[in-house]
Amino acid sequence: MRDQQPNIRPRRLDKATVESNFSDLHPPLKGSEARVEADRCYFCFDAPCTTACPTGIDIPGFIQKIRSNNLRGSALTILTENIMGGMCARVCPTEILCEDACVRNTPGDNPIEIGLLQRYATDPMFENNVPLFTRDKPSGKRIAVVGGGPAGLACAHRLAML
Repeated sequence: MRDQQPNIRPRRLDKATVESNFSDLHPPLKGSEARVEADRCYFCFDAPCTTACPTGIDIPGFIQKIRSNNLRGSALTILTENIMGGMCARVCPTEILCEDACVRNTPGDNPIEIGLLQRYATDPMFENNVPLFTRDKPSGKRIAVVGGGPAGLACAHRLAML
């Protein structure tokens, strides 16, 4: 039976194949698109989108900074609450969390595209290696963080600033 299996050899995919199969489901916003989307926000005082965000990001705050073309400030607002904000902009189910809670989410309107705006703010910081945080001086003390998942990485980041 084993001899009847086809002779299959592993191979690498070429760059074009990888790019066509692993492209973004939702392409990033261009500058003008992001500003138009940011202008749609009502900047609610007790924003239901912020309440719905598991990490508690000040969503109206970071959107307001995009609106005023302050991408560094917007990214800082996001990453201060969630150092994984760049990744979460891609994988967080915003359509059932913050965007679902958006007050613009009505039958005659669409919610603000919060995930795409979050990505618009954070991507340039990582692409251009813009430093947003500084490590504190070494204290001479050591600590171990067990786990390399999002919580462990966020913990290590926060501890490095203490």
